[in-house]
Amino acid sequence: MVLFPKKLSSFEVFKKTRKEFVKLDLKDFDIDTVPVVYIQRDKKNLYVGKSTDIYGRFSAHLKDESKTFTEIIIIKSELFNESSIKHIETLLIDYLLADDKFNLKNKIKGQNIHTYNGIEDVNNMFVKIWDELIKEGIANEQLKEIHNKFIYKYSPFKELSDNQIEVCQNILKAMLTTSNSQHLVTGDPGTGKTIVLTNIVYALIYDQETGKDREGIDREQIALVIPQNHSLSSYKDLIRKVGLHGITVLSPSQFIKEANVKEDKFRYVFVDEAHRLKQYFGKQARDLKHLITEDGHTTELELISEYAYHLTVVYDPYQTIRPADIDTAHFKKITADYNGHVLHKQFRLKSGQQYLAWLRKYLEIANNVGVYEKGLLKGYDFKVMDSISDLYTAIQNLNKKYELCRVVAGYSWEWATQKKENSYDITDAVTGDGFKWNSKTKGWINQKNSVEEIGCIHTIQGADLNYVGVIFGEEIDCDYDGEVDGSYDLTKANIIINPDKYKDRNGLPIKGTDLNNDELKSYIKRIYYVLLSRGINGCYVYATNSSMQRYLKEVVEISK
Repeated sequence: MVLFPKKLSSFEVFKKTRKEFVKLDLKDFDIDTVPVVYIQRDKKNLYVGKSTDIYGRFSAHLKDESKTFTEIIIIKSELFNESSIKHIETLLIDYLLADDKFNLKNKIKGQNIHTYNGIEDVNNMFVKIWDELIKEGIANEQLKEIHNKFIYKYSPFKELSDNQIEVCQNILKAMLTTSNSQHLVTGDPGTGKTIVLTNIVYALIYDQETGKDREGIDREQIALVIPQNHSLSSYKDLIRKVGLHGITVLSPSQFIKEANVKEDKFRYVFVDEAHRLKQYFGKQARDLKHLITEDGHTTELELISEYAYHLTVVYDPYQTIRPADIDTAHFKKITADYNGHVLHKQFRLKSGQQYLAWLRKYLEIANNVGVYEKGLLKGYDFKVMDSISDLYTAIQNLNKKYELCRVVAGYSWEWATQKKENSYDITDAVTGDGFKWNSKTKGWINQKNSVEEIGCIHTIQGADLNYVGVIFGEEIDCDYDGEVDGSYDLTKANIIINPDKYKDRNGLPIKGTDLNNDELKSYIKRIYYVLLSRGINGCYVYATNSSMQRYLKEVVEISK
């Protein structure tokens, strides 16, 4: 029977029962021997496929005991050809995996989609197809909601670039053909480091030609180590949702504790966000006891490497933000003999390839950065606001439209509301309005009231937002030497810090060890680099120090 007989943007949807495919003598010639995409369904599960011979295809499905479907939804269009049904199949796999309605049974991910004639029409059609699937009860969430989900952004079913595919294949080959290997995957925020990691793990378990478990792989011998505690539950949910249950997902200290009592090493270990792995730091001695050795101290990376036959770590040298994070130079020394894999292309930020280099240049994080500023911010919504209140209101309004928009700030204010809930942490000197720090760290971004709060670096690192509002606190400022034609000479501007205004106690080097505050300055600048790189569509900023505020306006002006 035709479920929706009226054509909807050039497609039709048919609903069939399992019994109708058992009786092959009752073929429906509207769907026979034409390109279609189908969704098999039972009470709990879905399976997505495509075919140009659906009755022949279903003769195989009927013999497969794992296919317990009772209904089949078939999508047909005059626009469909081999390219477009691959495209729709891939989109359905990607979105239905992230939707919470059913368990997706697909084990082979959709195919990479290259440009083809009519691709935009198919993209537009998919929006309406999804709406019909919601009406039919196959899907539950709107596309906009799914776009904001961790599982959608980092699932191993995402389409990869040629560079990402090459990195995945090289690492996977080493794991399957050698007894030991160590790999270092580097790249700017938004280059897909986490997606590469999840793809390698998935391909290690599932043979992508057959969709079956790869022979000889024991899931209990695979570990995923997540240094960011606020992200740990999200990774666990991702692993469960994509059918990778059985893999060990732990924080670094948990992993080291478990590996220490294990009879043998883990066969395969993966570490995301390795720039947050720890070295020993006296102020956090209570939390870093596992790094004490008979000879002194070690690092989490060195310990983890001792418990892994194959180790893959994902790392960004510009995201080390605390004294307890492994020093960049020491990290480089530890990984000197690792196989290096670099991801180049920026996928997340609509600001383009040069935005992150632009940030590093004007935050004075990297020397000799080659950036052509003119027009760099074109197409990216970057604004300097006039007060904290203006920034806060703008991000709230953007959140109503796009969702997943948050305000964050540098660590320039005490966390007073941790003890006094009815007080405020941050006061706008312009308007007098009061604001509160994040009421929790773990899972803060996705809690309902987070849009009403101000997040710190420890709530946001490693996360994506549609828009981010960044408040520069009094701990960071800009010093100028000279003025030209009423404008500051940006070549003579210097980022400076005020250590007395920096309120992260565990972020301060031990007294007497950082005489010129160079170490602290590097942490503070990197914190703002991380904050400013979270917004996919745009970034709004405001600086509480007037000279820093003017510096931001000057830099933005030359980059429009």
